[in-house]
Amino acid sequence: METRVTEVFYSISGEGISQGIPTVFVRMAGCGLRCGKTENGKLWCDTEYSLSPNSGELLDLHTLLKKIESLSPQPTQVILTGGEPLEGKNRDMTISLGIQLAERRKKDEFPLPRIETNGKESIRAIDHAVFTLDYKLPGSGMEKHMNRENFDILNHRKNPLDEIKFVVRNHQDFTRAIEIISEWKLEDCNLIFSPVYGEMDAAELAEWVKSSHLKNSRLSLQLHKILWGNQRGV
Repeated sequence: METRVTEVFYSISGEGISQGIPTVFVRMAGCGLRCGKTENGKLWCDTEYSLSPNSGELLDLHTLLKKIESLSPQPTQVILTGGEPLEGKNRDMTISLGIQLAERRKKDEFPLPRIETNGKESIRAIDHAVFTLDYKLPGSGMEKHMNRENFDILNHRKNPLDEIKFVVRNHQDFTRAIEIISEWKLEDCNLIFSPVYGEMDAAELAEWVKSSHLKNSRLSLQLHKILWGNQRGV
């Protein structure tokens, strides 16, 4: 089993409920979405270098596990991201990595990897992981691709470490997020609101989050960008 991987590196988690935790990142190559690429907008993906399925290098399961273990001699959190870790051949590798890491780390603080997924791919039948599920709002131009069945799966899992992330471009996006949360009864899940970097004022979004009075909601800024800017591998 092989798939293309753009980078494997050790840093801290920059977003969501795991923010600040030392983390090994595995960034897989290839994503079919182009967020922000609308008539009046520009591509806002901060890992554009990983969008092509031909980027990075071809790695097998054994090599990836060795890379992960070499970066975290004291087992820490592992995040499988992209690109899109559940798209195409990446899916089988992501599932296999989850199973292997869960078996090797079942007595550790972080036995399951976190999968950061774009909301298009199904998360069904993936048990050896926790999820950051991105829901693409209208400002992304990608909402039509969202797989809403994933909300039913998250509600059924009831895993306290799962989270749903909404990247907000404007007030229309925030209003749409509130509609989705209400429609799918997502109040018991961790709800993450992040501003589009360089476009949405974070302080204004903070006020909207406060006034929504949503349970389990939080503002999340990209801590890695605050610390290191747009560098890779941090």
